[in-house]
Amino acid sequence: MKKFEKEGVVADPIASSQPAISQPACILPEEERLLFRFHEPEQRLLSLDFLRGGAIFFMVLLNALYFYESVPGWLKHAPDDGLTLPDLGVPIFLFALGVSYRISLERWLEKAGLKKTIAHFILRYLVLWAFGFFGELMIFGHFTWGVLATIGAIGLYALPLLFLPPVARLILSLLLLMAYQGAILAGLPVYFIQDGLGGPLATFAWGFVVAVASTCGPWIKERFLQKKMISSFLAGLALVLLGLFLSSFIPFNKHKVSLSYIIFTTGLSLIIFLFSFILIDVWKIREPVFIILGKNPLIIYMLSGVLTLGLNAITPTDASLAILFFESFIILMINYAVASLLARLKISLRV
Repeated sequence: MKKFEKEGVVADPIASSQPAISQPACILPEEERLLFRFHEPEQRLLSLDFLRGGAIFFMVLLNALYFYESVPGWLKHAPDDGLTLPDLGVPIFLFALGVSYRISLERWLEKAGLKKTIAHFILRYLVLWAFGFFGELMIFGHFTWGVLATIGAIGLYALPLLFLPPVARLILSLLLLMAYQGAILAGLPVYFIQDGLGGPLATFAWGFVVAVASTCGPWIKERFLQKKMISSFLAGLALVLLGLFLSSFIPFNKHKVSLSYIIFTTGLSLIIFLFSFILIDVWKIREPVFIILGKNPLIIYMLSGVLTLGLNAITPTDASLAILFFESFIILMINYAVASLLARLKISLRV
């Protein structure tokens, strides 16, 4: 099938050997498992694996370097106001979550009905939240608000939003984002600020990323016209420019999950996703590293956290940058080996 036709881009993003389709062909018994999947889906949007895997790759690499004196500041999370390369990882990951969430929800509604679908997603994200919130309590000895707790909370928050029409969903999520920012400016404390994700109330901010991403679901499932992709690119560019403008008044701040930070990174994530979609699912370019890591991003992220703790225990804080990059490379190789094994076994932890 031609990748480009006169009226625009046409692709089958999920199955490369068949014409464009409107319904994913995943059977319900496969979907009934809450978190783990033990079979490779017959149809899979590889650009989402690529996007998740790229985010996890840099999150693993840069998180391992965070605590050391020789690492330059632009390779660390901004300590307060500002924006650095590591600050882009979470928004990009959440954007991929938003795209897949909408597609998965529609598949569940068709196969299982409304009540079972709602119960499934509530339980799935509640388990993720509890695993992150109480699991890190067992590891660190105190409550934290890390990545897993954030994903679980966002999954629960976004579920009712996904039942709204796209325009209403975007408007409501934007209003809640603005209300959150207003509360922060009014002096509302940011709980768990040391964890860098804004704490529980920042769910209202992160939810905007997922709301924007979910609007990509409908045109991804069917036929892909060039004008839709161009309009999405222009929307992403507008968000980037708006975020830059707002940063003059409300600085970028990942720890507080500021309005400008969310607007800017949402637009950037949308643009990155569009390019990933074209490269991976339209042009069928196969990138092995990110796609493999993206099949099991949460397992890889948790494994990298354990390995990084071990690295911190044996490496002095004044270690040279060369040693740190070598150790980080070893961590990445271990993670990739585990991800490859899980991919061969067709086991994945879903988000």
